[in-house]
Amino acid sequence: MADAVSGLTNSTANYATKDSDRVMGSSSTGNNYNAVFTDESDNSILDPDQFLNLLVLQMQNQDFMNPMDDTTYITQMTQFSNMQQMQKMAEYSQTSYAMSLVGKTVTASRIQVNGSLDTTTGVVDKVSLLDGEYVLYVGGKTYTLSQIMSIQTGSESGEAGKPSYDTSNMELTAADVKSDSIQIKWPLPTEDTTVSSGLTYSVYYSEEGPFDTLESVEKGMVASSDQKNITEETIKNLKPDTEYYVNVVVKDANGNKSIYKTLKVETLPEQGAN
Repeated sequence: MADAVSGLTNSTANYATKDSDRVMGSSSTGNNYNAVFTDESDNSILDPDQFLNLLVLQMQNQDFMNPMDDTTYITQMTQFSNMQQMQKMAEYSQTSYAMSLVGKTVTASRIQVNGSLDTTTGVVDKVSLLDGEYVLYVGGKTYTLSQIMSIQTGSESGEAGKPSYDTSNMELTAADVKSDSIQIKWPLPTEDTTVSSGLTYSVYYSEEGPFDTLESVEKGMVASSDQKNITEETIKNLKPDTEYYVNVVVKDANGNKSIYKTLKVETLPEQGAN
């Protein structure tokens, strides 16, 4: 279809995969490729040549009985110059923002080719400018600025050698006590679902106390180890009528460990015993 105004051409959108070097539709080697489809040319931005073409066409096609005032052209040029300066300021602001993310822990998400959501939480290792777009490298994967869901400083994310939550005052509860088993429950260490989804729990018990340091807890007997998405556990094969110390070690995605308040509980006497 011919252009409505000569001198302006239609642009064709070419869609390519951002996270791989392959164009969709090419031969596959059996690997899964993450693709983000974008128009390689941003047609919403009017470049100087296009603006001047429009201005010339406006002058050529003006009504000779009612020609445009010279001040109108000057105003248009001024507005265009201001728009260019604002675009440059936006570019500088985006550059500053992208560079400030280096070393911070972020959570980024992207949609894969199969439609599933790929989410990664980790430290931004570096930032690169590829094809006019900033790309962040997180956990060996690449994400754009628009795919960043949350940002944390190093200390908030637990990289300073301790987790971002405190379990020292959180209590364990004995939900069901029998002669040979104890069911315990514990609260989630954090309300941040992104952090809590990466936590693992190990349950320890011992007949000797006080069982209130990480070192002493990890020397105890293991009921379960490195379990995800749980807030309760049943300790089995216990002695009847015996006092036990119980604790839970929680480990975050950075390997930082912490413990809850020690629970002291006694199993019931064996049934039929006097």
